[in-house]
Amino acid sequence: MPDKKARKTFFLLLESLSLKNLPRTGWVNAKAPRESVAEHTYGACLIALVLARMEGMGGKGESALLRRVLLHDLHEARIGDLTPGQKAKQKPDEKKVEREMLGKTHLEKEIALLADDKLAVLAKDADRLDMLLRAVENSNAGNRNMRRFIGAALGQIKSKSGKKLAKMALEKLEK
Repeated sequence: MPDKKARKTFFLLLESLSLKNLPRTGWVNAKAPRESVAEHTYGACLIALVLARMEGMGGKGESALLRRVLLHDLHEARIGDLTPGQKAKQKPDEKKVEREMLGKTHLEKEIALLADDKLAVLAKDADRLDMLLRAVENSNAGNRNMRRFIGAALGQIKSKSGKKLAKMALEKLEK
């Protein structure tokens, strides 16, 4: 019989599977091609790896950033993918949900990463850059609802490396 921690970890893994089928609400509302939260997480993780290398973070910092980005939307398995407007109305306590999900599992030490402000800027940049790249792709495919996503992403990217990648993304935007 597995111990309690292993059992809770196993159920966390099962719960996280829902992210593969959970559509990103903003894209649905904008009539963009479907993308799951898990697909977004993959893109954000790849971008985080690039940002970590561009910033010269080194092994430990790179690993910490990747783990943070990997888990950044885990709470959505329970509360769904909410738009900024929905979050303002519902005011979900994402950090509490993350603590509940990761606590008493083999990943409970990752809770501290999710609260690490030093990693927050690059993690947010990876998240926003993934949105920007997808919005540019959708815009170039003819979706005229993408300007607000492009503007929102650009307004939130803070790091020098993130801004450099964002500039390159804009160069790919067809007028």
